[in-house]
Amino acid sequence: MAINLAVLGNNQIMDKIVFPMDNGVGLYENGKLCVSVIDSSGNKHVDGSLIKSGPKFFELPVLRGFVYFFMGIYLYVKCIITSLALGGTAAKKEEQNRSAKKAKSFTLASGYVMLLATLLIGFLFGFLGLGMLPSYLFERAFGKFTSYYFRAFMIALIRFAIVYVILSLLRIAPFMSGLYSFNGAGSQYLAGSRIDTLRSRTYPLNFLNFLTNVFLFSTFVISLIAININFIANFAINLAIFLGLLPLIYEGLRFVTTAKATFLKDIAMLTNWLVCMKANITHEEVMKVAQIEITNYENFERAGTGRVSMSALQAEMQTKLKNSDRFDQSDLEWIIATVLGKNRAEIKLVRSLSQKESRDIMRACERRAKGEPLSSIFGFTEFYGLRFDVNRKVLSPRMETELLVEAALKKIRDLDFDRVLDLCTGSGAIAIAIAKYSNASVTATDISKQALAVAENNALKNSAKVTFIHSDLFKGLKKSRKYDIIISNPPYIKSKDIEKLDVEVKKYDPRIALDGGEDGLEFYRRIAQDAPKHLHRRGYLFFEVGQGQADVVREIMQNCGFEDIETIKDYNKIERIVYGRTCK
Repeated sequence: MAINLAVLGNNQIMDKIVFPMDNGVGLYENGKLCVSVIDSSGNKHVDGSLIKSGPKFFELPVLRGFVYFFMGIYLYVKCIITSLALGGTAAKKEEQNRSAKKAKSFTLASGYVMLLATLLIGFLFGFLGLGMLPSYLFERAFGKFTSYYFRAFMIALIRFAIVYVILSLLRIAPFMSGLYSFNGAGSQYLAGSRIDTLRSRTYPLNFLNFLTNVFLFSTFVISLIAININFIANFAINLAIFLGLLPLIYEGLRFVTTAKATFLKDIAMLTNWLVCMKANITHEEVMKVAQIEITNYENFERAGTGRVSMSALQAEMQTKLKNSDRFDQSDLEWIIATVLGKNRAEIKLVRSLSQKESRDIMRACERRAKGEPLSSIFGFTEFYGLRFDVNRKVLSPRMETELLVEAALKKIRDLDFDRVLDLCTGSGAIAIAIAKYSNASVTATDISKQALAVAENNALKNSAKVTFIHSDLFKGLKKSRKYDIIISNPPYIKSKDIEKLDVEVKKYDPRIALDGGEDGLEFYRRIAQDAPKHLHRRGYLFFEVGQGQADVVREIMQNCGFEDIETIKDYNKIERIVYGRTCK
């Protein structure tokens, strides 16, 4: 639902405001107000509203301070109301029953007594704590023979100190820790980094710190001026002072936020530490839910009872994968799409999931976080637009290998080649992709019978015609048979380096598909030496190589009679493909 309300302008700082609560956060960003909360069972819930931007002149200095305060208060109240609605909807039946029993134990009379007691304590604090106590302390310390201005300054200072001490004590109160920790997560998000948590919590222009500064400095300045005419005049003048301070405090915090000088942020921390505490994983996740919801969706849709919102699921997955240093957005999307049986474009339309779907996705995510590749988790992978079954008997094809296929297909089309040999075929990905997207006759070999069984099954499933031969490179081939292209992604890891590989590779990929001998170049030498005997005149040899191997493989090919040798870089600008043609 869109609210026809003129609110914050489009400058960088006012485009993002975080409103911390004891059970979650509200996030205003890009014309959207999103509320993300967590219930007593640890489930996260999200909802929000669309907010229309206001006129451009609201971005002007002075005015933007008023807008930030008054519209911020409005949005804060709206966040609290939304969070209460989310909490009520999300409560489980047994929790509702327990709450109902507790509610019955409070009579109407006891409720009024608690309300009156709260009002009385608030009145006594304001009247005695900020009214009479500073004057009494001053009189006891300095006596009656002091100038009016010094008296006003000292009373203002004492009141400032009392408020500061009270806010300091509130910081250690258990019931405030959630609020301040969520504010820490919000400040961390506004700072735009997960750097040093202390530095990120000094982000000065968070809304709670702004309110704290307004309260502290309005108390000081109003006490310092000490207007004493009559009640109406005092109220009007003090209100004017309060309103006059709003833009000054806002502009000051804004300047400190954008300033490069570190010491200014350290000064700002004198007040910011009062309302910020270190966020743990849960606080960061709840903050992430709001961010994902605002970033990914145009409108808000509250998840039904017993369902999990997609943004909450993604936030939990991101935490799990980042903690294991294996976060990749494409992996996250692939897991969700595979479990739901959809493609990546379709999952953007999914707003909530069943509990079972959520559990299945998180189980796959946990396996990925432990280093298990997606192909092993699901038993298949996608390569060059085709689906391939894989297991621990074959190397799962990598994205970079698609570049090898693309380069070979280009030569096949440009030179009208019709015979291709794929050595060390493994899952058959290279051979099948070439057979599928060209008219060439493709032969593939591998020394592993188990790998050939997987490759043959993949060819059948992809309706690709490939001749598979059990062979140690060229040994099982007819000597009279020649090819236009020989292509290979052979093992290229040094034997001594295999144990140093990431668990994702050394544990789940077969050693036979990794071990390239003492220097990692054994297969390149064997293939390059024998390839000319099996190539037509001016035929091509294509290799995929490991990082840092391109120059040596180029030299090996030159020594074996290949010319016009070229390389292709992968997506990380690493020379990944080396190919050349026979001289004869």
